[in-house]
Amino acid sequence: MFGRRSDGTRVTGLDGISRLMPLFVPPRAGSVNYVMVDIEAAPMDAFIEKKKAEGLDYTYMDITLAVLVRLFKMYPRLNRFIQAQQFWQRNVIELTMIIKKSFRPNAEETSLDVIFTGYETLAEVKKLVDDDIDAALNTQNGTDTKRDILAHLPLWLLRIAVWALKFADRHGILPESFLRSGSPFHSSFFVANLKSISLQAINHHLFDFGNCGFFLTLGKECYLPRLNPETGNIENTKIIQLGISLDGRLVDGLYFHHVLKSGKRFFSNASILERPLRDDEISKL
Repeated sequence: MFGRRSDGTRVTGLDGISRLMPLFVPPRAGSVNYVMVDIEAAPMDAFIEKKKAEGLDYTYMDITLAVLVRLFKMYPRLNRFIQAQQFWQRNVIELTMIIKKSFRPNAEETSLDVIFTGYETLAEVKKLVDDDIDAALNTQNGTDTKRDILAHLPLWLLRIAVWALKFADRHGILPESFLRSGSPFHSSFFVANLKSISLQAINHHLFDFGNCGFFLTLGKECYLPRLNPETGNIENTKIIQLGISLDGRLVDGLYFHHVLKSGKRFFSNASILERPLRDDEISKL
């Protein structure tokens, strides 16, 4: 409240265009840029097979989450958000996922919130996420119960409750406990594993409630024609598609180019993720 939030620190010294963008384009959902990124699967497949021979079981999702955690630390402007027409630097790197408790169409859903420092290795990211998934699947989530109670309020009372939540969020008075575990809309990035249900990647919308400005979907692998530079032939290449939705007010095109370039380097050589991030690798841009 009064210029402070529990989940971020005000960003000052912005250039004129950045400072004005939240005023000219206020809604997050109206500021989203959509990108589809194709990742060649062969390097990841080779890495996964090599690690399997060593007794380590990694998936495309494990690698993708480790890449995101590293990128959000390397490029701090990714980990910003806009609230009340102000820029804020998030205090932590936070993942949100919605997981189904079974593959039945009417299966219960629960939200997953995992906090990272950004220095984690691939193995550490996997353990943190797997532990939280196990806990979410094997225990009754109190947050989900509270949401269910809220959803069953009369419509007039529900409107008041939602208005109060939005007001409190806008003025920075939502408690940290709610932001950390009560809301899937307050996080660094939201991830959906569509591959697990055999769907292709999509570009998901962003939410105006909360402050998450980055949504990624991991899609089912597919085969696309690609030029083989060694043979000069067009070949069907196994591709993993990522659908990215980004609040375009947070970073400019050149900055995001560097993000994508680094991300593709990690996907093509996942062994880099086996060592912790060094401070000298964090961008000063």
